[in-house]
Amino acid sequence: MAIGFYFSRKQKTLNDYFRSGKQLGWLSVGISLMAALNSGLDYINTPALVFGVGMITVMSFLSWVPLYPWVTKVTIPIYRRLDVFSAYEYLELRFDLSVRAVGSTIFILWRIGWMGAALYVPCLAVKAATGGVLDISWMIILLGVLVTIYTMLGGMKAVIWTDVTQFFVMFTGLFATLYFIISNIPGGMSEVYKMAQEWGRIDLMADIPEMKGASLIEKIRLYLTEDLTLVGVVLVVTIGRCAAFTADQVAILRFQAMRSIKEARKSYFINAISDTVWMVFLGFVGLALFAFYQHSEYPQGIQNDHILPYFMANHFPVGLTGLVIAAIFAASLSSVDAAINSTTSVIVVDYYNRLYLGKVRPAENLTSKEERKQILVSRIATLCVGGVMILVACNVGRMGELYAAANRIIGSFSGPLFGIFVLGMFSRKSHS
Repeated sequence: MAIGFYFSRKQKTLNDYFRSGKQLGWLSVGISLMAALNSGLDYINTPALVFGVGMITVMSFLSWVPLYPWVTKVTIPIYRRLDVFSAYEYLELRFDLSVRAVGSTIFILWRIGWMGAALYVPCLAVKAATGGVLDISWMIILLGVLVTIYTMLGGMKAVIWTDVTQFFVMFTGLFATLYFIISNIPGGMSEVYKMAQEWGRIDLMADIPEMKGASLIEKIRLYLTEDLTLVGVVLVVTIGRCAAFTADQVAILRFQAMRSIKEARKSYFINAISDTVWMVFLGFVGLALFAFYQHSEYPQGIQNDHILPYFMANHFPVGLTGLVIAAIFAASLSSVDAAINSTTSVIVVDYYNRLYLGKVRPAENLTSKEERKQILVSRIATLCVGGVMILVACNVGRMGELYAAANRIIGSFSGPLFGIFVLGMFSRKSHS
């Protein structure tokens, strides 16, 4: 909140509010980008996946290698050259206004739905970790109001610097969690490795018995029908991240807030390195939990995604539980504030300025009064987005299958949205 109030006095123009006057450095943006693209969902889901399947699920970090030329040679140069406020401005410049409106609408629906889950799931996990002492609705409301207010006040600068702070809280909680679990396993890290090796949790190649003696064609068929393979994990995540770094306003707005293309490329490296460390250590938490329950009674009927909250509730000492809860909340807020800020920028730039006022770009050389009005509209839009997010998050549990179905429908548009950008960038014959 203090960070939000501090930067609220420094917001004079729309460029200040959404792009920090294009004066941010590569280190802070790289850290912020990592925190923004990883949420409290990862804190719960990644150890659960490794617990149930193995380290193959976290090998997605290899996707940063093939992703590098796409981000640094294609998307960053294009957006920096166009100097856009919204990624979807490109769609009007390349196609027409209707395609821009479709793109921005898909993004808004996608992000609001995602924000609801990003607030709800960590709060649900914390409720389980505290034995139901903390009420989930009040947690959602408190966190939602907090993140909305500091994002509304300080704009992009507040988002960046709170994300940097939350980044260190996330990692402190993660390292403390891993250390405590390993210290409670007879044999420590060597036992974790032994159990993981015995149960195939560190195997990276699919073990398909039917392949022995099969023809080449049959081997290819068997491999392609296997549920989980290293190539499949890396390929899927690479494509997904290509979409995120091309058609997701969260990433594009950060690249636009830096001083130069060179700085933007450096921030990519910081994001990639920190994300790799984050995923690998979350994977080690999953392996450590697996080894622990080889020496302790495993709770019957519990789902894998509840295993970390269950361990916290039954084995964590006083103090460590609070630190890890703070880490889970920090991971949630660092992604939610970025989503709120980015969604607001699309509403103001693509809807208010373009569709309502009829301005092709955010106007330059405005009077101080006009600039203040732009900031006011942005802050009102931020409050509205935050309110809708809280409403959705509080009702995710009641929506059940309806919410899952809605997310699938919205998700089915985000892939084609990436396709529209690719067509625009590489096909001269494509049109609206």
